[in-house]
This record gives sequence, C-alpha cells and structure tokens, in this order.
Amino acid sequence: MSDTLIIGGGVMGMMMAWQLAEAGQTVTLLERGQCGREASWAGGGIVSPLYPWRYSSAISSLSRWSEGEYPRLAEALKDATGIDPEYRQKGLIYLRVEDEALALDWARTQHKPLEVIEREALYAREPHLVS
Repeated sequence: MSDTLIIGGGVMGMMMAWQLAEAGQTVTLLERGQCGREASWAGGGIVSPLYPWRYSSAISSLSRWSEGEYPRLAEALKDATGIDPEYRQKGLIYLRVEDEALALDWARTQHKPLEVIEREALYAREPHLVS
C-alpha cells in the first residue's frame, strides 16, 4: 500500500509524486489518460498569467517566485530523467491592450521589462505580422 495517492498526472500531480518519492514516500499516481497532457500540455510551461497586471499582488509574487525557480527545476528534471524539458525564456508582445497605463504601472512596480513599441519596431521583430 502507498503512503500517498495522487489523482491526476498533470504537471502538479507528477511534481508532487516526484517530490514525495524523493522524500522517501511510496506514491501511487492515477491518471485517466496520458500524463502531462490536457491542461498541462496546453499551458506549455507558462508560469505567469497572460495579463499579470490584472491580478492581485499575491499572484504577482507567486509568479515572480515561480519564474525564479523554473530554470532550476528544468535543470533538475533534465539531470534526473535525461530528458531536456527545453526551458526557454521568451518575451511576449501584446497588441492593443485596453488598460495600457495599468500594465505599464504594474511593470514599473514589479521591475518587469514592458515597453510600448512603434509599428515599425513591431514589424522589425515580427515581419510576418499583417497590418
């Protein structure tokens, strides 16, 4: 008999199972489909809300912590499994944000790089966009 039963083999279920097993617990994980699919697959490793300035400071704090831990986690997973989780730190371009002032203020207070760019700079970065 296992010490712990985890229902759901998404990212969170698999992470809990891994950490509990590392701590010496016996774990049973139940998943109705294939582990790491469904919502975990759709999320693609994103740890920040799409529009983070629209959330509470508690969410911003959790997101900032997660962004700091993610590179270490990716390396630990690669070391433990031999599988490269392909961690990449990329940016995001927002188009036509209605609450631009709120977004810029949030970025300033959170020390996040967020700037308004002109159309020419946007097309220079992403030449396949259509106007």
